Amino acid sequence: MQITTVGLIIAERTISDNDKLLTILTKDYGVIKAFARGVKKIKNKNFSALSLLSYSDLCIYKGQNKYIINHATLKKSFFKLKNDIDILTLSQYFCEVIINLIGENQDSENPLKLLLNCLYFLTEQKKNKSLIKSVFELRILSMSGFMPDLTMCSNCGNFSDNTNLNFILQKGQLICNDCLKKSSKKIHSIALNCNVLAALRFITYTDFNKMFSFSLSLDNQSVVSFITEKYLLHCIDKKLNTLDFYNHKHVGIAKRK
Repeated sequence: MQITTVGLIIAERTISDNDKLLTILTKDYGVIKAFARGVKKIKNKNFSALSLLSYSDLCIYKGQNKYIINHATLKKSFFKLKNDIDILTLSQYFCEVIINLIGENQDSENPLKLLLNCLYFLTEQKKNKSLIKSVFELRILSMSGFMPDLTMCSNCGNFSDNTNLNFILQKGQLICNDCLKKSSKKIHSIALNCNVLAALRFITYTDFNKMFSFSLSLDNQSVVSFITEKYLLHCIDKKLNTLDFYNHKHVGIAKRK
């Protein structure tokens, strides 16, 4: 059966001298793995369209147990990302998260839009990398059934005092200081100031087209970044090699400074 869709190449693996197995985030069929024959040859007509981080129109043969790409037309290339190892690593981290959260035959139009937006902002370098990372992490979790409840204290329902709330990483919920003190169980939480809480709420609940339209101080962005990363790792419950490499690289930069 022949199918057509659009998709972003998010991973690739060499399987012979000229052939690759591609992992693709598609608009209509979720994340799929498809064979691309002869695509390693520069003269191959599909070479650019089926390169890593290329967004393309795809014509695919869907067999009983495998996909084979017949033709591809490039729509947008994020090749510039490969010129900066820091940005490239962050992009690959986004792709690894997608692979762990989005399955085959899953409606993935919004995850695809999110990833394309994030790659665009990374390419143009118009937004802080840490901010882009936080937006991606919290929005992809929300799209995948892990949307945090940031409205009120999950225990008593208090929402009148936003300076009195903490985020519970293991639950994706808020708890006020009073309930935290009264709890008989040890709860691992992070205290939130008004600006951090407002940023987390904005990322989670605002309209898709406005989700990058905010700014934070470096200190507050550092807290937001810590929360979104740790919450994502809790939800995925798996070691992410690209994230480890990205964070290790940043530690190295900080030490050199």
